[in-house]
Parts: sequence; C-alpha cells; structure tokens
Amino acid sequence: METYLAQAQALWGSPEFQALLVPFRTLSSISAMFWMLARLADLLLAGLKRLLFDEVGALLSVAYAIALSVVYAAMMFYTSLQGAWHPSLLWREICGFGFMYVMLGVTFTDLRTRRLKPHTPLAFFLGVCAYLFLARAPALARQGAVGEFHRVLELFAAGGWGNVMTAFTVLVALGSLAAMAVSEIAFGLSPLLYKLRVIKALPVRFDFSRGGGSRSSAPSLARSFFILTLLAGGAAMAAYWWPKLRAAGQAAVPALQSRAQSPEAAAAAAKLGRVLPAVSFTAVSALPRQGTVADLAVPVFRGLLGAPREADRWLAAAALDRLDPDFRISREQLFTSTPSASFACSWSGLDFEILRLPLPGDAADKTRTYWIADRRGVHFTGVGPGDLREVAGSSACAVAAYGSADGAVLLAFTEAPQAQGGPSRLWLTAYRPEKREALTAASPAVSASGDFALFAAGAGVVFADAPASSAAASCQGACGKVLGSRVLSLATEPLVEYRGAMVEGDAIKVLPLSDRTYERSGLDRNYRSLALFEAAFRFDPAAGFLNRWYRLASLADGRRCVSVALDPALPGVEESAAWACDR
Repeated sequence: METYLAQAQALWGSPEFQALLVPFRTLSSISAMFWMLARLADLLLAGLKRLLFDEVGALLSVAYAIALSVVYAAMMFYTSLQGAWHPSLLWREICGFGFMYVMLGVTFTDLRTRRLKPHTPLAFFLGVCAYLFLARAPALARQGAVGEFHRVLELFAAGGWGNVMTAFTVLVALGSLAAMAVSEIAFGLSPLLYKLRVIKALPVRFDFSRGGGSRSSAPSLARSFFILTLLAGGAAMAAYWWPKLRAAGQAAVPALQSRAQSPEAAAAAAKLGRVLPAVSFTAVSALPRQGTVADLAVPVFRGLLGAPREADRWLAAAALDRLDPDFRISREQLFTSTPSASFACSWSGLDFEILRLPLPGDAADKTRTYWIADRRGVHFTGVGPGDLREVAGSSACAVAAYGSADGAVLLAFTEAPQAQGGPSRLWLTAYRPEKREALTAASPAVSASGDFALFAAGAGVVFADAPASSAAASCQGACGKVLGSRVLSLATEPLVEYRGAMVEGDAIKVLPLSDRTYERSGLDRNYRSLALFEAAFRFDPAAGFLNRWYRLASLADGRRCVSVALDPALPGVEESAAWACDR
C-alpha cells in the first residue's frame, strides 16, 4: 500500500496533474460561489416576499437570477478562453459549456420535483445563450472589467479558499448524486418493504409532462429483488475489502500528518495570508462611486477606520477615498507603524508624492500597493497585487508620467514576475492633480522581458504588449524545405503588439494600434500592406491580434520568410501556402 501512496503523491505533485488541477480549481471555485450566491438570494427574497407584493418579489427573483446566470456564464467563458487563441480553444470552450450547464442545472433545479425552480427557466436559458454569444464574439469577454473581475476570482482560487471551494463543489455534486441514489433505491425497494409491512403504502410517482393529464407509476416486486441483490453484493464486497482499506488508511495517516506539517504546507498558508489582502485591495477598485451600494458601504468603512489592526484601517481608507468625496486622511494618521518609500512628482505645476508600501503581512521589501499623497491627503491608486517597481520617468517625476485628457496624468509602474521565468505586468494609474483625485488603475499589458517601450502619443501613452516567449526550440541546419528551398534556420518569434491608453471619464481606455505594430514589427518586407498584415495575424479592433507568434525562416536562396504560428510550442514547418517571403 505504501507503493500506491508514493505513486499517488508523485502523481499529485507532477506538473501535468497540477496543470489540469489549476483550471479545474478555478472553475469549481467560481461555481461554488455562484451556488452560494443563488442560495443566499433565495433566503433574501423569501424574506422580501413578506414585505412586498408577490409581483414585485417575482420580478426581483427573475432579475437577480438572470444577472447571476449571465455573469457566471461570462466568468466560465473567460476561464476557458485564457486570454489567448490556441488550437485547444474549441475543446476548452466545450468543456466550459458542459461545466456551466451542469452547475446551472444543479443550482436552479428543485430536488423535490426534479424541475427548474419558479422564475429560473428564463435565467437558465439566458445564461446558456450568453455563453454561446461570447463564443461567437470573444472580444466582449476581453473587456477590462471582465478581466479584472476574473482576476479577483483567480486570486481566491489560487489559495486555500480555492481548495475549500473545490471541495465544496465536489461535496455538493456528490451529495446531489447520493440523494438521488437513495431516493431511487427507496422507490425501487418499496414493494418489498410493503410486503414485509415496513411501510403502509406504496409510493406513486406522477408524470405531468405528457399531454392529456398525468400518468402514475409504481415499481414492481421484481425490481425490488434486483435492487436488493445489488445491495447485498455491494455489502459483501465492502465487508471483504474493509480490513485492507482500514490498514491502508492507518498507514497513510503518518504520511498525511508529515505532509500537513511540511514546509510546503507552511508556504501555502503564508501565500493565502498574502492573497486575501491582495483580493481585498483589488476589489476596492470595483466599488461604485455613487449609488445605493456606495451609500450603504460608507458607514461600514467609517466604522472600520477605527479598527485596531492597521491592515483594516488601510482597507477602510482605500474604500472611503473612492466612495466619499469629502473623505480626508493624512499620511501620518494612516501609516502609523509602517514606513513608506516616497517618490516626488510634479505635473502642471502641482506637486504630489507617490508612496510605495507592502501589503499587510508582507516584508518591507515587498511592494504591493501604491498610494498618492497630496495636500488633500492619501489616495489608494488601486495598483496591486505583485512586487511592484517604478518605471523610469521624466525629470519632473520619479516614475513614468504621461499626460491624458481632462488634465489627468497616467502613472506607469511595473509588476515584477511572481514566478521565476514568468512575465512582467504593466500597471497604469489615472490621477487628476488639479482635483487631487485618484481615478482608477488597470493592468493592460504583459511582457516576458519587462520592457514595455513606453512613449507619449497624443492624449495618452503607447506601450508594447508582448506574449511570453515560446517553448519551441529553434532549428539550425537541416530544417526541411519551404517553397522548394532548403531552410537554413527556423525560429519562433513573438509578435510585439502596440497599444494606446488614455483616460476617458473615470476609466482607462485601451485600444490596440495595428498601424504602429505593423511599422515596428519589421515585417513590412513580408506583408506589403497593413491590410495583409492584419489578415495574416487576425486583427480584432477590440481585442487586438489573435495570433501572437510567427515562424521566421532563412532559406538557402537568401529569402527570409514568415508564417503565422497558431501554437508556438508545436514543432514543424507549416504548409507552403502559409509563408510570406520578403522577395
């Protein structure tokens, strides 16, 4: 049994199994939260029905179920999309649809009647339609708000909370299956129990789905004996295997205890302690500035401002700065025990400082939040999580600063890779110096090298967005043939896409710039016009280029040819018709 346990532990720790577990954990965490929100809504609406008219309660039930179902479908589709095109996209979308369809059914089905609950059929239908619609228009799922909301859910799923939600989802599914099995067994054994006078009456099931009234059915005695035989056989097998299973469990206890006390378990607990504050500060940026939610949240956060824990006071100040225009708090009042590194900045003759502080519970050298301090007080920028570092800026500002519309300024920061070999992330913060107001923050780009090539353009900033480097090995020498000529070298290169960012209202708007990408790609010799370039790399006006890698081949006759790579990790040479050469 120890051999089996070692094999199971090796399988659990293998990169392949973890690669399958991570998306499943994300899907199950989102599904569990959706299930819990639906149940909470049932309780709230049950209370509201006592206070409101039946028609109003029904309308609220339908509206909430529709909103919850559509948002859930969007999050499930975004998980399957994974932000980029890939040959496995169709299968990921199919698996995501199946997962979503099952969870919608589990959430909206009444276990007693085996039918959808009242007021939920429309929500079930619209949730399915929303997923199918996003499959036809994936650019909508790449909107900044969808990505940021999904990022918050991923942070929940990354720690112990995700494991709890995964276990909860599995338990709900197993519980539903167990309840169904017990119900069917009891129904099948009812004739035998009736003969033995254990029950006083046979259960009868009615089917109202057929036209012309209802149909009733009751099980036969032969069915009872068949089910009894299956149960007896299962009990005999369980009695035979129980001593071996018990011995295996006792042998596994020391291994599980050592695993729970291992450095890996301590590291996972520490990671959860970092993830939860990061999620809290990221969620602040999603709070509405006005409306009922803001009115209800302000008193709550004002009470939290006097909490004994410094982390709670930071979170309250970040939320109140967004929700309450009259809120003021100085740096000395807020940061009483944590020293902050500050960077001086000046824009349009107005001076302010940028404060760099760690998240609560992190070491002092781990910078995960940025704040802006001016004459009004301290403003949380919304940047995080990650080990953030400043980007070299102008002489008037210690960080990269770019002018935008309405007198706003875009401040750029770089998030260091959170894993070895991982990509860096660019963060942009919008701030209005004349109003002393931090608007919002966004993470619009990643780069394997950490160089985003920032430069000012118009009323905003242009930056380079490069995908992670390819895992495909380059080839030198005998690399096959292209267009009848021998290939001397073959390499897979990322397409560095250029995007523009500007402040529009209270949000940061990001637009893909295909013309700048074409100009700076160096492929104008292969694709003679921008239209051909956009067609080859599948340009979407909202999402940008869908194909982000290409194969660069040097031929024996001196030509340099390019072919779009659908998957950078796939080896080999594409068909001749897919190559574009410089002459």
